[in-house]
Amino acid sequence: MRQRALPITPPLAGRMVRACGRAWLRVWLNYRLDSYTRNLHAIAAQRENDFHAERLLHRAISTTRARLQSL
Repeated sequence: MRQRALPITPPLAGRMVRACGRAWLRVWLNYRLDSYTRNLHAIAAQRENDFHAERLLHRAISTTRARLQSL
């Protein structure tokens, strides 16, 4: 069996590579978090709009039924 040759890099270079990897991971995770937050806000706004639309529709149905019963 052949042994793999280890790359010859100074210890500081290895730490820099790991630090850059963590920095990119942090950037990517922050991007995903922002994206998820925007999506949640959009869903919440849509639900709020749906709630108001349902309320208006219920009010219109109640008014129409009241008018029909008064005839």
